[in-house]
Amino acid sequence: MNDTLIISLVGFIATLLPIFSVVIKINSTLTKLNVSIECLSKQMEDSGKDRQTIHLTLNNHETRISLLEGRESKWKKETNYT
Repeated sequence: MNDTLIISLVGFIATLLPIFSVVIKINSTLTKLNVSIECLSKQMEDSGKDRQTIHLTLNNHETRISLLEGRESKWKKETNYT
């Protein structure tokens, strides 16, 4: 191999090094982003389950209040209490 070919090969490899370093950094960033999105998705799913439980509890509470108010008005009618 002559010197020109060796210098050209070393120059070509030296030119590719910055490109590969950028590609590796982008890959790392995309991996972190993917992990963050998966974590946020799980948190949103858990939040949805919690929200559903809270709504059911509030609905049950409202139902109990409605029943108590209905009994109270029935009692007021029976005792003529105003």
